[in-house]
Amino acid sequence: MPFASACRLAALLLAMALVPCGTAAAQEPPAPNIIKLEPKPMEGLRAGRAVVVKGKAGPEGHRFLVEGVTALMPVTVLLRPVERGGEVRVQVSKYAWNQPLREGGTDGDILSLKFRTEGEFQATVLADEPTEYRLLVWVGDEVKPELRPVVVKASEYEGDPPGGGGSMVLWVIAGLLGIGVVLLAVLVLRRKSS
Repeated sequence: MPFASACRLAALLLAMALVPCGTAAAQEPPAPNIIKLEPKPMEGLRAGRAVVVKGKAGPEGHRFLVEGVTALMPVTVLLRPVERGGEVRVQVSKYAWNQPLREGGTDGDILSLKFRTEGEFQATVLADEPTEYRLLVWVGDEVKPELRPVVVKASEYEGDPPGGGGSMVLWVIAGLLGIGVVLLAVLVLRRKSS
């Protein structure tokens, strides 16, 4: 008898191990699908790199990640529904997907978001009901500002000549003040003598 009980116990444990546990899997939502976008030079673009995405968004949204952006690169995100009158939204975030920094909807027209960022950014395309859309992400070339040197050689200095006079307006004001002081002195001296 003890051998039969041990066999039943072993069979029960084996059956429990083979049956998948449905409660643990049901509690965890599926991991979201994140699509990494890599903008590349496109025919017809004079500058920058772009990527175009076609999709059908719903309430759960499509998530996209763009990396390798610097603060000197302008970024434009364009979103439009395929059919006129369709409504699609986009949320742009930096760190957390659920904390958008910029967002907007198409309202049947093209939505354009322009910004700059450093590192990467995330975009989520959403719609209340399944809607086909086109998403274009354009990353411009680095715009490097031309900065004049802080230190200038004396021979290249284009300011006032050395020992030279300054502005003509200052000379006119100084002259008028001088005339005013002389007139005031003359009036005061005449009153004292009378």
